[in-house]
Parts: sequence; C-alpha cells; structure tokens
Amino acid sequence: MRDLIEVRLTNKNHFSILKYAYRHLQAILPLRAPEQLSEALENLIENVVMHAYEKTENIDITVRFLITSRQLQIDVEDSGMPFDFTPFTREAVDRSTKHEKGFFRIYDLVDRFWFTMLENRGKRFSVVQSFTRPYDIKTGKVSTTIPDKATVLARLEVRRFEDADADGIAKLIYKNYHYTYFKSQFYDPAKIRELNRRREVVSIVALYGVQVVGHFALVISSRSNIAEIAIAAVDPAFKKMGIMNRMFKKIIETARQLKLDAIYGEALMLHPYSQKANLSHGMIETAIILGEVPSQMEIEHRLKAPRRSGGMVAFLVFDKHPRYLLPPKQYATMIEKVYREAGIEQLDSPPPNPDRHPLSHRFNTAIGIGYIIVESLPDETSLDDLIDLMHTEHCDMVYADINLHHIPQIDTLVEWLNKRHFFYSGVLFSYYHNEDYLRLQRKNTKYIDEEHLVCYSENAKTLLGYIREDERRVGAVILANEEKPPS
Repeated sequence: MRDLIEVRLTNKNHFSILKYAYRHLQAILPLRAPEQLSEALENLIENVVMHAYEKTENIDITVRFLITSRQLQIDVEDSGMPFDFTPFTREAVDRSTKHEKGFFRIYDLVDRFWFTMLENRGKRFSVVQSFTRPYDIKTGKVSTTIPDKATVLARLEVRRFEDADADGIAKLIYKNYHYTYFKSQFYDPAKIRELNRRREVVSIVALYGVQVVGHFALVISSRSNIAEIAIAAVDPAFKKMGIMNRMFKKIIETARQLKLDAIYGEALMLHPYSQKANLSHGMIETAIILGEVPSQMEIEHRLKAPRRSGGMVAFLVFDKHPRYLLPPKQYATMIEKVYREAGIEQLDSPPPNPDRHPLSHRFNTAIGIGYIIVESLPDETSLDDLIDLMHTEHCDMVYADINLHHIPQIDTLVEWLNKRHFFYSGVLFSYYHNEDYLRLQRKNTKYIDEEHLVCYSENAKTLLGYIREDERRVGAVILANEEKPPS
C-alpha cells in the first residue's frame, strides 16, 4: 500500500506550495534525515529549472510524493528540453567524496537517486529516503513497536517450505517488486505450492512469529544436476537485520543435502548487495550476462534501470572432479583463471564423445532472450539460420553456450561467432549435461546498459572491463572485414 501527493508547478511564484507540502510530510513522517532530503529536493528543482527551461514562464514540472510504510519517494517530472544525465548515472558504492551542490550532491543526501526517460513525455528524476520506523498509511501513525535486530534474530525461524507459507511468499514478492518481477509464478500462492511439490523449486523461508519475512529458493535445473539460487526477498521492514545471511546458509546446507554438483546465482547489477552476499558465502564470479535483466524490473518501487541491465554470475562448486578442457586460444587465459579460482584441475585425456546434436536452442520469451547450445562444430549455414531465428523471435540478447570438453575445432567456432558479433560473457559450470560451457553473448538491441553496471569486487570490475574490451575487439574485426576490398 502507498499514498500519493502530487503538485504541478507552472510558475516559479507557486514554488512555496511545494515547500508547504514537504513541511507537512516532514511533520508526519519518520524521515531519517529530513533536512538532507529537503536540500536534495531543492537542488533537484533548481537543476531541472536551469537545464530544462530557457524561459521560466514555460515551466511545467510535476512533483509526486509517494509514501510507503518504509520510505518516501519523490519523483520530479518535467516536459522541458532533453538532458544528458549519462555522466551522473553511476552511483558509486564508495560515497567518500562529498559534493557541495548539483546532481552529485544529491547522491550524498539521499538513499537512492536515479533518472528515467519518459520517451515523448519528458523525463523523471527520483529520490528516496527511508524512515526510521514503519509508518501506517491507513492510520497515519508511526509504529513504536518495531523489533530490534537482536529480538528478530532470536525469534527467527529459517526452514524448508510448507504449503501454508505460499500466501506470505506472494505478498513478500509484491512488497519488493510490485508487479514487475519476471518470475510471475511467485505472485500466485497455488503456483508456488505446485512448484515446490514438483521439486522444480525448493523454497527456504524465514519466519518472524507466523509472518513470512524472507524467501530464498533453489531453482532446480532440468538440464543438469545444479540449481540457481533465486527469488530472494526480505520484507522491507526487516531488512539489514541479517535475515538474508541466515537464509543463504540454509540454502547451501539444503543444496549439499540434495547432492547437487553446484549452485549459482545471477546477481542484479543494479546494486552491489547480492554480489557482496554471494562472495561472502564462498562463491566465485565466473561471468557477466549483459541485457539479462529487463528494463521494467523494479525493486521496492524505487530501483530500476532505463535500459536492460546485467547479471553477475557466481558459482559455488561442490563437485570439483578434474576436467578435460578444450578452451579457445582467444579466451584461454580468462577461462583457466576461473578454473584456478574454483579449485578444479585439468585432465590430460579427453572424455568419451557423447554424440549429441551440434546445435540446439531455447527461448525465454518472458524477458526476450534466446540461447544457442553448441556441442560440436556445426555447419555455418545452420548457425546462421539459428541466429536469424533469434531475430525473428525478437530476442534482445542471444547467448551462445559452447561445450568446453568435446570440440577440438573450438577456435574455428569462436572465430565464426566473433564474426557474427558474439563476444565474451564467461564460464558456466555443470550447466548442461553436468558439463562446463563457455558463454558468448550478442546484442540485438541498442538498449543494453554496460556503462553503469555496479560492480562490488575488483574481480567483477576486471571481468566487466575484459568483456567491454572484447566487444570492442569483435567490432573492430567485423569492421575491418567489411572494409576489405573484394578479391
């Protein structure tokens, strides 16, 4: 539930109305730092007027205050001149640098600050500041009974899913993502129960009394003996209390009990928190998947990206038996580095050839991506036909997953794919048929963000830099081939 106050400003003489509205909210809401938020709003309005309107008599600005139980979000929309916000879109994880004024100053004053293009309706700037205590929108009262961290953790129960938990999980997903979460089954309690009964999903829940305050799940792969850790959510009123850490430990314990070969997570690169959690539990970062996160994904009504964002893949490998590898020369250094970090040695003798079909494919139509799976060297025409099919199916991103054990001609294959705009993504352990794969990726749309992805670790920054450089290399190779005179 949320409440809304909207103020439309078409004259600078009426800006005092905005100040009145904010003072009213400051008086009734338990804002964490109301003076800082006031300064941020003042900075924001000043910059919008300065950059969007040459003449103040043309001002048309809408300010929207969105109140939830845990935070105040302020949206400032204008229909003025376009503005390049790109230099300001990277919110650094380290906020040690302080600024006196302007957009960078706003980052220092609020919990979140982001920008959204509204196509032919203008643009929107959004800021968020959290409350010190929960606010009941129905009664207009501030809660005085919020439990502290020690109390919550002492009473917290973390366990495997039971049928009665499904309704609480659906509500929890809604609180975190509204209706933007692409795994839409998790808004339906009946589907949550069915997924767990069929063991397609193994859910872990955290309960405070009878209330579901956390959810984390193993999404069991149908292609291999691994699982993705996903559908992670904590009730906004119970965040920063260590609940996710408790669930994470239970997830790993459960994966070992199920005798899985590995688990992996795809952390949203809109923020550093999931990446940090994965690393703190012994996972290693192996790939960055660009464009995987749809632009409509929204977290807690506040955190989203104007373009398709990326996912940081991290693995925790349980089965570390030595493997025979055939890495392509182009990417051998990066691939071997990942295997060293995973503690997996290489074998000298090849495994038996499984005699699989060279090419197969699958789609995730819900988020507009496609996968090409390569088990042996195909003919180029078949490869081109499959890439064309991905265009026909409107895939914004296409990922080519290449077996690392059975393709002696892997250098030729990588060369073919590079010429078709595929560049490095990373390594996926035990991903199909309990074997390892190299993933390459190709953009089919320009609306892919890789400049403003948040990297928590130095390793992540290095990997993202390598991917960007490989994309540039691939582009240069393609351009050079196009400029060659016909023989």
